[in-house]
Amino acid sequence: MKQQYLSLIFALFLSSGLMAQTRYLEEVYTDVNVEYGIEYAQNISVLLQGVESLKLDVYTPAGDDATERPLFLYFHTGSFLPQYINNQITGGRKDSTVVEICKRLARRGFVAASVSYRAGWLPTAQDQDTRTGTLLQAAYRGIQDMKTAVRFFRQSVKNDDNPYGIDTTRVGLIGQGTGGYIAFGAYLDTITEAHIDKFIDSRTLDYYVLEEVHGNVQGTNLTQLNLPNHVGHTDDVQFVMEFGGAMGDISWLNGEPDREPPVVGFHTNIDPFAPYGDGAVIVPVTNQFVVNVSGPRTVVQKANDTGVNAVFEVANQENTPLNAKVEAYSSIVYDTTGLTLATENCYPFVFSSAASGPWEWWDFDQLSAEIEDFNEITGEDISAATLDFTGKLTNPDMSKEKAMRYIDTIMNYTLPRAYYGMDLANISSVDILDASKVELEMYPNPASDYVVFRTAEEMPIKDIAIYNIEGRLMRVVMDINNHAYEFQRKNLAPGMYVVKMRFDEGILSKKLVIRD
Repeated sequence: MKQQYLSLIFALFLSSGLMAQTRYLEEVYTDVNVEYGIEYAQNISVLLQGVESLKLDVYTPAGDDATERPLFLYFHTGSFLPQYINNQITGGRKDSTVVEICKRLARRGFVAASVSYRAGWLPTAQDQDTRTGTLLQAAYRGIQDMKTAVRFFRQSVKNDDNPYGIDTTRVGLIGQGTGGYIAFGAYLDTITEAHIDKFIDSRTLDYYVLEEVHGNVQGTNLTQLNLPNHVGHTDDVQFVMEFGGAMGDISWLNGEPDREPPVVGFHTNIDPFAPYGDGAVIVPVTNQFVVNVSGPRTVVQKANDTGVNAVFEVANQENTPLNAKVEAYSSIVYDTTGLTLATENCYPFVFSSAASGPWEWWDFDQLSAEIEDFNEITGEDISAATLDFTGKLTNPDMSKEKAMRYIDTIMNYTLPRAYYGMDLANISSVDILDASKVELEMYPNPASDYVVFRTAEEMPIKDIAIYNIEGRLMRVVMDINNHAYEFQRKNLAPGMYVVKMRFDEGILSKKLVIRD
């Protein structure tokens, strides 16, 4: 019974919990422990022409004794090619942005895992079918690896006594750049969703991805190019955050709030490699067209319109500078289709010229040393100066200070929504109070214009939240801190509601009827 009540009250704890040192919203730990190079699966690599060991790094808050913590899996960028060989500085588990965000999450009480995935495709092929087909197959393998990594953690709880201290009911994905395509794969349920016209090979008139060759979406069957891992465990997730990538096709998001995770997106408005709305994928390696996809502006809009993102409603009502900026951008037309520059839960980084990855930074001396070692080991002849020059073409004023500002924005906009989407307040123990204990008076009920709440003087009401009978949060009144309060109906429709009142001692729930 207690859990039933808790499922309705988590919004109160975000609203009232913005005070200092609120776990998951602010940093409550100073140090972070990192375990590197954990093998989570083995699978077929087209790049290595054999079996590849897939690895991840786990970040946990040092000194934390919690045993059931929400988990984020982070998928880095890299154009589905090995780092440096992809003509980019980024592309690995230890990219500067990856490490920074994983550490920030751990200091807030999360467990964060930086996850590698299989690379390999033919970006320099002369014909588009080869480029499109091999890239789609690479993205498909990445999605399989993502789902496998989720199952790895779930099996670790069951089979290994939960070594990472995670809560398997609260799992989120973060996808950066190329990793965004993988994170959006959370909405790809079956291979038939990838069997659409734009994914047909014009040479063979067959689809680029075939289950009998590449395996099912979950990667749980044995085929020529797939080895099953952790079969029997689920790969569903409760939250998705993506920045700098896109979804293979908007049809993957069916718009089912009870089944699909809510999503938050970030993007530069003029990204030369991936669209903010609908448009082309242009791979940095060759600057050639590959395929048309849907960027976060399109994806988040559909999630908003279909109710998938309804759980973020109160976060969007908060009076914050970031929300105000999104609201202002929402009135600015972005393209010829009438798409506006922003919508709730999708934050644009606005530039006047082409820009990509403003959240990234690197140190040239360190890069030079790493490239020297890389060339010696691999026999390649990669130039650190060339990588530095190329990276600054779309990030010209690159610096750590600049990157931190963008990461601050990403974290500050994402975390309140993750708090709702992953139902994080339910992790805390909350006492359910009886009305007699607080001497509650609530009148009139039914109510037409207003309702008065009155309690014992020594039991002041801290916050009030109003839910409809489906459990959707309709209104929040914060920082009441008084034993009497008159609640105005305003635009609440007639019907049955559940009132949740928060006190220092716990939560009280009462029914309220609104009538005309």
